[in-house]
Amino acid sequence: MGAYNVLARRVMAPALDFIRGCHCMSSLAELEATQWWPPERIETLQTERLVQTIEHAYAHVPYYRNVMQERGILPQEIRTVPDLSRLPVLTKSMVRSHLNDLVADNIERGNLIRSQTGGSTGDPLVFFTTKQDRYSYGHARGVLAIEWSGVALGDKLITLVQHRAAAPTRLERGVRPLSAMLRRNMHVPLGSLSDQNLDAVVRLLHRTKPRAIAAYPSTLAHVARYVRDSGRSVPALHAVLTGGEQVFEHQRALVRDVFGVEPYSTYGTQENFILATECEAHVGMHVFAQDLVLEIVDDNGSPVGPGTEGRVLVTNLHARGMPFIRYDTGDVGSYAVAPCPCGRGMPLLDRLSGRRCDTIYTRSGARIAGNGIERDGFALLGVTQLQYVQEDLDHFTARYVVPGVSTTEAQSMFRLQAIDMLRGSLGPDINITVEIVDRIEPSPAGKYVPVISKVDPDSWLNRTTS
Repeated sequence: MGAYNVLARRVMAPALDFIRGCHCMSSLAELEATQWWPPERIETLQTERLVQTIEHAYAHVPYYRNVMQERGILPQEIRTVPDLSRLPVLTKSMVRSHLNDLVADNIERGNLIRSQTGGSTGDPLVFFTTKQDRYSYGHARGVLAIEWSGVALGDKLITLVQHRAAAPTRLERGVRPLSAMLRRNMHVPLGSLSDQNLDAVVRLLHRTKPRAIAAYPSTLAHVARYVRDSGRSVPALHAVLTGGEQVFEHQRALVRDVFGVEPYSTYGTQENFILATECEAHVGMHVFAQDLVLEIVDDNGSPVGPGTEGRVLVTNLHARGMPFIRYDTGDVGSYAVAPCPCGRGMPLLDRLSGRRCDTIYTRSGARIAGNGIERDGFALLGVTQLQYVQEDLDHFTARYVVPGVSTTEAQSMFRLQAIDMLRGSLGPDINITVEIVDRIEPSPAGKYVPVISKVDPDSWLNRTTS
């Protein structure tokens, strides 16, 4: 660890904690120590925090108090993870229906941070979090995930983003660029995956020589494919970090071939931040059981054993402003049967499927990452489900379920707003059709796929612009 890393860890990061009024670094130190605890000791810590979460929810969250009273359950009857199965699964539709009742009555409204998801499974959502949950615990898990790849605070990191998420608070608007600068984390917008932009990424890597690069796996695959097909080279990287989408084996192979390193995959949600991450053994993703309960359940919400695939439910053990208990992520996964050879006591996910976002191709030559198409803002317009389908090079269909938009006039206004918002992501050379529908059908596998492209990439590569 170099002098700058020491300065970043011991001076700069604590200073940012002070400015934010949080304790990310002490949470990080705890995670660094507890990761090596035996599973039984981690489970004990997890259980203690689960008990505190249930007691808080019963005392201060009307929704959970009502649910438990209706089922005749007292908080002292939920003392272990298996006991959670007595509570119902929390879905996104339930969050929308009971938004106000899910907010704790002992948290000052000024301490709540209004956020929204981008609808990675096709259904955007408005929710509330707190500074402590986001910055003290969520950020700590993110820093440890990067540490596992051999990247320390202060190491140069280039993060390719499809769009810059708005800062949730006025304070964060000032702190975020300072944090990125001190951590030497350069965020590079890459909404269009054109050859020109991909070439700019390669030149940036040569100019800055970062220790690592981070992006969605589909974006990294495009960068790697461009490097391979163009005959360009890239400087040596210590690590490649991915997250936000399912990582397919062909993408891993391409990254290994071009960058010479095995990618590290991270799993998280906007509602609960980082949930699990891959270690140096690359045999699965460790769940942060110190901060979370992650259940794998069947269609009825009953737990299934290791090796059996099921729905992923999350209980956040630090969310006090708006607790998420048995929250359905919309993803599917399974716990590993065998422990990880790395020696960490944290449980291991060996399979995770879900979030898929195709790439959108345009006649002018642009490639637009599915995760870069506007989605966040639609939660604020009352959208409960969405799906984008590229029919061909010239036609793009956006489908929305908007329960509150029923009159002809309101629907016309929504369509104009939607097209205007989408235009910023898609550019001018594709026709956009907006459909307001009653529901969006899942794929044959039962998953809601938010972005689908019917354009054959190979045909697109050989396209003519005439």
